[in-house]
Amino acid sequence: MGNVDFYMIDIDQYQTAEKVRKFFKYNFPQYLVRAGYHRTDLSSPQLDITGISAHGGNSAEHKMASIFEAQDKCKAIYHAIDACFDSSRQPFRTILKSLYIDELENWKVADKVQYSDSRYDDLKRYALCQFADTIDTFKIYYDVNFPELKVFKKSDESRGKVGD
Repeated sequence: MGNVDFYMIDIDQYQTAEKVRKFFKYNFPQYLVRAGYHRTDLSSPQLDITGISAHGGNSAEHKMASIFEAQDKCKAIYHAIDACFDSSRQPFRTILKSLYIDELENWKVADKVQYSDSRYDDLKRYALCQFADTIDTFKIYYDVNFPELKVFKKSDESRGKVGD
């Protein structure tokens, strides 16, 4: 794996990747619906990270609070994807955008990044794990809450020793 796994030392990659897949399958579509967004809206210039608007305190805005929160969650997700590595050896952003914004099938994404199925599966897992890591920054930036996506490895002390 080389330098790909430097940020994944303490997490269970398989369980984390599964949590992120479920997040994109179940949570993300709900945020899009509440926000009034379509996936294609997430690629538009309106989501420029410097263009954040404040949601003040009048009664109309209070009624819109859940919409604004869902919009901020969508923006956080988009910017977390956008912050992932993207090179020929680590095409994480391309994989995530292709799967969860463009809604391409796995085989099309594997073809797009030009990797075999088995190598693509590894890269997809790494991409999902990196998303789990980068979303932490953007949930703070946008002041939104998401379920914890990282599954941490249990230390030897917490597992107990066999034969005790």
